[in-house]
Amino acid sequence: MPTPSARITLYLSGNDKIIALPSGTGRRWAETALDLAGFTQNHDQIHTLLLDDQARARQALTHLHQAARDCQVSVATHPRPYLGDIAEAIVTALPGHWRADVLGLREPQDQHYLRDYLWETGSLHTLLDTKPLGFAAILRDGGGTELLLIERPSDGSYMVGALTPSPDHLHATAPAPRSVIASEAHIAARFIGSRLLPDYERAVHLSRLHEVEEDLRWAQEAHEPGTYPITESQAALHRFRTHASAFIATLRKGQSLSAEQAVFLDRMEDGLALDAPDDPDSKALADAEAVWRIDGEALIEMARAATPPPVTPAGPKVLPTAVPPPPAAITPASAPRR
Repeated sequence: MPTPSARITLYLSGNDKIIALPSGTGRRWAETALDLAGFTQNHDQIHTLLLDDQARARQALTHLHQAARDCQVSVATHPRPYLGDIAEAIVTALPGHWRADVLGLREPQDQHYLRDYLWETGSLHTLLDTKPLGFAAILRDGGGTELLLIERPSDGSYMVGALTPSPDHLHATAPAPRSVIASEAHIAARFIGSRLLPDYERAVHLSRLHEVEEDLRWAQEAHEPGTYPITESQAALHRFRTHASAFIATLRKGQSLSAEQAVFLDRMEDGLALDAPDDPDSKALADAEAVWRIDGEALIEMARAATPPPVTPAGPKVLPTAVPPPPAAITPASAPRR
């Protein structure tokens, strides 16, 4: 017997389409209603109805309401634009090459999964833990930075927070970057560029410093060369080489280096064999370990001096901009016209 807990939420997209999100414990009945109505489903399991043919769209919406009644599925129209459109507007406004991946949050465990990867344990974390959100989007820059975008149910504003870097590349120990809140996509993009990303870069830099300092202290003080486990030494050297590459790039990009400092960075880059493969049996890595133990502290000191300053927000997180009125409910008789 069908269950009343199944529901379909319709989102109006600016790309001449309606996005449908089936959810609830009886979600399969909602999916059946969407299939019967003629909605298409892509590889991300997002159901779409194109609006380029008005007559066909009205007919599909009529069939959807009929099928939903037959399957005991509730249908509701979300009052705000489709989050995927907001995500695309944000990544288009960000510097560099960003992309947005939209996720349908059909079940509580979908949100809990995202919650576990958030860096900041604040209001964004709480929302993922307590409120059904419908959709989320992950914004990626291609270089490892991942941001989470959601819509706040209480007022329709947008929240963006950082996901923790992959533990395979960095153990995040610094205070988490602070999330930002905005009422519109272009404001969110501005806050991301001026607050969240600088905060994120600082937190990554501090986490790198903490990790290399711990590893170097372990190598220099706790063990004599040749007396500690080879696998642990190789792992520590790998981490140092990875972080040293980032430090050197940062120092060359943002600092006024003296001739002596520039020569030191060149020597460290060559001595650490940063371009060499991670082959533990290579002579280059054996030499790199000696450079790490002898000159690693000097590189760490230079990197510490180049730590970005804390980000000081200029004004409130949310700008007092007007929020447009919600669109009319999508019904068979009121399908959007071209």
